Amino acid sequence: MRIAASMSSSADTARKTPGRKARVALTLVLVSEAAIAQVDITGGGSPAELPSLSGAARGEPFGAFAETNQQLVLEIVINGTNLGEPSEFELRHGQLYAEPHTLGAAGIRVSDLKPDADGWLALSSIPGLRATYAPARQQAILDVDEARQTTRKIGYTLPVTPKATPGTGFLMNYDVSYTREYGEDSENSIGVWSEQRLFTPFGVFDNTGTWINADGGSNRYTRLDTNWSYSNPAKLFTMTVGDSVSGSLPWSRSVRFGGFQIQRDFTLRPDLITFPLPMFSASAAVPSAVDLYVNGLRQYSGEVAPGPFQIAQAPSLNGAGVAQIVVTDALGRRVTTSVPLYIDARLLSKGLFNYSFELGFLRDNYTVESFDYERSPIYSGVFSYGVSDWLTLQAHAEGGQGLVNGGAGAVIGTGGFGVFSTAAAASKVDGMTGSLYSLGYQYIGPKFSVSLQGTQASSGYRDVASLTGTSTFQHVYQATASVSFLRTQSATMSYVDSEDSFSGHARVLTLAYNAQFGRRWSLFATAYRDFLQKNVWGGSIGVTVALGGNMAVSTTLAQSGGHSTADVTASRPADFSGGWGWTVQAGAGADYRHGFAGANYRASFGEFQATAQRFNGTTTGTAEMTGAIAIMDGAVLPARTITDGFALVSTDGVAGVPVSQENRKVGVTNSGGHLLVPDLQSYQRNQIAIDPLALPADARIETTKLNVAPERRSGVLARFGMSRYQGASVSFVDADGAPIKEGAAATNESTGKTAIVGFDGLAFFNKLDAANTVTIRGHGASCSAQVPFDAASSHELPQIGPFVCRGNGG
Repeated sequence: MRIAASMSSSADTARKTPGRKARVALTLVLVSEAAIAQVDITGGGSPAELPSLSGAARGEPFGAFAETNQQLVLEIVINGTNLGEPSEFELRHGQLYAEPHTLGAAGIRVSDLKPDADGWLALSSIPGLRATYAPARQQAILDVDEARQTTRKIGYTLPVTPKATPGTGFLMNYDVSYTREYGEDSENSIGVWSEQRLFTPFGVFDNTGTWINADGGSNRYTRLDTNWSYSNPAKLFTMTVGDSVSGSLPWSRSVRFGGFQIQRDFTLRPDLITFPLPMFSASAAVPSAVDLYVNGLRQYSGEVAPGPFQIAQAPSLNGAGVAQIVVTDALGRRVTTSVPLYIDARLLSKGLFNYSFELGFLRDNYTVESFDYERSPIYSGVFSYGVSDWLTLQAHAEGGQGLVNGGAGAVIGTGGFGVFSTAAAASKVDGMTGSLYSLGYQYIGPKFSVSLQGTQASSGYRDVASLTGTSTFQHVYQATASVSFLRTQSATMSYVDSEDSFSGHARVLTLAYNAQFGRRWSLFATAYRDFLQKNVWGGSIGVTVALGGNMAVSTTLAQSGGHSTADVTASRPADFSGGWGWTVQAGAGADYRHGFAGANYRASFGEFQATAQRFNGTTTGTAEMTGAIAIMDGAVLPARTITDGFALVSTDGVAGVPVSQENRKVGVTNSGGHLLVPDLQSYQRNQIAIDPLALPADARIETTKLNVAPERRSGVLARFGMSRYQGASVSFVDADGAPIKEGAAATNESTGKTAIVGFDGLAFFNKLDAANTVTIRGHGASCSAQVPFDAASSHELPQIGPFVCRGNGG
């Protein structure tokens, strides 16, 4: 208001003299521009007259802003950086208000502030923040102290996990082998391993077994595992009923059993990183570029706004390393910070836990007997919890058949100095007690690594595994050290002192050396010695040469217990996409001679292998076939062995359509319009695509790419929704033989579909019946035509006509 009054007074004075009037007008223009610019940047005229937006009282608010509340959508500019995203504000009595989530999303800390009753915050009430409203640019310009800013997180983010699609079907994997032995005693045998798998949205039923028919009367089938399992990726939960293997910790043992199991299953979320990720913190005074290097390799590059920030590092290494954060401002000034780091996958992130619980009956004589279970039940459970990013606690309990066993352990991170592990357990059975203690340390560095582990059990210590009649554990002490040098060479030394009731006592020292020379040559050498057994020592040395074309030749010389052997091998494995592979080998020692030759063929429907081997006068020939048969969507398809997920592509009966997986061609659809794509990763995005250029001219398709995520050990149907046009381009003329004018609307009365007439009287209908009545209206036409159609010609998308459109012309 004072500005307006001042302008009016100057105008009255200017009327007195023309020259002065011009000077005053010029002055008013300049003053007005200055005032507008001031409002645009700071919100109003002189400090006493501006709206109070920056947190300090400035007298009476500017009238234009004070009378009414305004709803605003403004860009946020923080410390000179435009965040780009418009946000909602309110202007109340000359004060800017915002909701807490708006400020939080902009990187402003408001958790210590209490909003008004309506849930909004006055920017003038926020310590460390000064706000300016720029109406001309529709911006909220905020000057924020670093202490008021939240730390922005950049760098690695978890990828979006696709929702797995359940499928229903049946799958059978098989491995059939035939062996014939020639020599003093000839023998024939046939062996079949098979898996029957029924997958549904309610879980997977699975059965495996072997059948062997050999000379001498052996002819039997042995069941291996039978179970039903159900998984829930959202809750990381898997339940198994039937045959399974119990969960364990590094200081406990697993057992085979039949019964019930529930466990937390991190494999259901392959994108989930369970161990702590390193976070690198820094601060930028101005908008800057940020680069992150780990062990000299760039892992991240991006830009940051002024203020503190953190970079999350993806799991690019295991062990020790050095990270460098390079911050470069607009003037090219660079600040580099080096940070040591250490990553160990055995640690759980803070708040993360893992568990497994089992109840059932121990299984005996696995692979020999089909149904040999203990009569008394056993139970077992393990639990791990990430107390912090450097401390993971562990617990284990098991028992049954009079046995009680329990223990606890911990994995302790020490920053960049490695990880310690410790555990203790105790047991009691039939009045006999025992204990177990374990202590370990591991450090993995870029050049040097060391691992120390010692576990000692007393003579009375027993666990559930010992109830099956297997060995009882006594102790194991292990020390391993490895060093890398000259970029491509490494050496390892390992010492193991172990004792159990089955293998006895052994103290073995092992030395190993590996080297890579160029791109073709590699060398290895090993030596070992058991200090508790006489003449148990040996070593070997070998060279491998890559010949190109995926072929390689290797030779090995070995010495064991005073006996020398030599072997030479040449091989070329079959390509993953399919084709031939082969292997030949020859060797000799003090008491043996042997030769081997084999060929294998890999196809989309299975793999085939034939081998011949001669050893000390005995010749053995084998023939083997492996693969799978899948039944899904009414189709029966052969495939290679399927261990996890797969997709069944359907093109709705269209044959010969090329299909690719992750831009790699995997085959074409068969006569029924199906193709099985194996080797998919369950619970992850897998892209399946078809080539639209190879489709028939009359083909209609909803999409050319699908992202599918099968459930574990299940199939997913990838249907591309393909169909064929049953129509044609139809030419229409009027009664005088002139083409109907373009732009008229032609409606097929049979289908109700309307097409626009184009040049030369042509209209395209994607579906026509044998007899059609077409009505044309508009652009000077008002008529109808009878259009016969031969459906047998639809695959050519023909042009038919001309047909006379008769009626009253407009």
